[in-house]
Amino acid sequence: MTRALLILTTLFLLTACDKNTPLMEKVMHGDLEEARALLAQGGDVNARNAYGWTPLMHAVRIGNQALVELLLAQGADINAQDQDGMTALMRAAMKGHEKVTAVLLAAGAKLNLRDQRQATALHWAARRGHILIAKALVDAGADLSIKDEQGQTAMFLAMSEGHNDTATLLRKAAKKARRGRQ
Repeated sequence: MTRALLILTTLFLLTACDKNTPLMEKVMHGDLEEARALLAQGGDVNARNAYGWTPLMHAVRIGNQALVELLLAQGADINAQDQDGMTALMRAAMKGHEKVTAVLLAAGAKLNLRDQRQATALHWAARRGHILIAKALVDAGADLSIKDEQGQTAMFLAMSEGHNDTATLLRKAAKKARRGRQ
């Protein structure tokens, strides 16, 4: 067997074990027109692969704003959670996709859903030091007091990972929120 054939076979087997749909495959490759065509032919916008991922989650992972907008317009479940509890918003916050995060927030993504580790999108943005995403989440009303399974707030995660600008942003937001409750 030639090396190229071996690589292609391996890639096929890896893709097959994920149970990605044809729509997911087109989304993963950033093919907007082919994804649009598959949707027009009845492709399931909310299908799940072996890990509970939807086409929207794949579009968010690669940061493709046009595909995210298309899938949302076609009825993608913006708050679907994969087998680890991750949502599209959490994935956008984790990956640092600012424009995609803005699209998801504008479309009504729930801010305070938690994954299996009890982390929210704000936890993920803070852990990775994505200050603009953390600010967008805070401005949209993310709960700063939520603690993950380790008892850590987003502000604590930002500090512990050395993301001082993000930690300062979250500290100021928490202080402002406390003043607002008094």
